[in-house]
Amino acid sequence: MVVLGAIALAVVVFGIVAAIGALEAGSATETGADAGEQAVVEAELERGVGCLLESANERTNDEGLESAIDDDLKAFADRYQDARAHSSATVVDVELEGVGLDRADDVAELENATVRVTTTSADHRAERTRTIEAGCRGDEP
Repeated sequence: MVVLGAIALAVVVFGIVAAIGALEAGSATETGADAGEQAVVEAELERGVGCLLESANERTNDEGLESAIDDDLKAFADRYQDARAHSSATVVDVELEGVGLDRADDVAELENATVRVTTTSADHRAERTRTIEAGCRGDEP
C-alpha cells in the first residue's frame, strides 16, 4: 500500500512539473510574439511618421508647420489604429509630444518628431517615447 501511495504521489508531482513547464514555454512563446509584433510596430511608425514629416515640409509654410504636423499625426494615428485593428489584437496609440525645427536661412523645416507610443494587448501594456527623424525610407525593412 505504501508503494502504491508513493507511485501515486510521484505521478501527481510529475504532472504538476509538466504543467508548470508547459505554462513557462507558452509564456516564452507569447513574449517572442510580442517582441516580433513590437518590431513591426516600430518599423511601421518609423516609416509612417518620417514620411509624414517630410510631406509636411514640402507642403506647409513656416508658420503652419507645428499645427500641420499635429493634425497630420492625429489623422495618421487614427488610420494606423484602424488598420492594426484588422490584423492584430494589439491597440497602438500615437501622440505627438513635440517637434524639432531647423530654422536655417529664414526657412523652418521639421527635423524630427517626438511621439509617445502606447501599445495595449490583452495581457500587456507598454508606453515609450520615441524621436523619429523626417524622411521616407522607401522599401527598407
